[in-house]
Amino acid sequence: MAETVYILLGSNVGDREKCLRTALKRLESLEGMEVVAVSAVYVSPAEDMEEGTPAFLNQVIKGEYSYSPYELLRAVEKIEHDLGRTEKGENLPRTIDLDILLFGEQLIDSESLCIPYLQLLSRAFAMVPLLEIDPHLRHPASKRPIAEFLTDEDRRKVMLYKDHVARNV
Repeated sequence: MAETVYILLGSNVGDREKCLRTALKRLESLEGMEVVAVSAVYVSPAEDMEEGTPAFLNQVIKGEYSYSPYELLRAVEKIEHDLGRTEKGENLPRTIDLDILLFGEQLIDSESLCIPYLQLLSRAFAMVPLLEIDPHLRHPASKRPIAEFLTDEDRRKVMLYKDHVARNV
């Protein structure tokens, strides 16, 4: 039986738009995955990285996935590797970053995988596109609406990419 999954895509080096498009195509072609919703692309400053680090483009996909969380983890790590991601777990610029935000109602806390995504409720760049897709989504651990964790200040940090481009033309 398929589980509803949400995956955050992010890129802040190279052709960021192309990296997101390629990662999305790869996710859509994964065996056992049916992508059912894709957020808009958002831009936000790089958090917890050196000053001057390029901004991230982020989006979230919602899918129905038929295999285990660990199989999905292996698949997204392969996509990251294939798209030039070399350092996993480091706060370094990256061509692509794929994070499993939610996997059904599952709670997993292992050395290799934390679901829900450990920093979900403190990352506006993850919550904004996630809530675009599913505004009433609840956090599986707290059972509270994820929207309760997103402040107005957080919302100002994240901008629709097309708006950002238009302002800088």
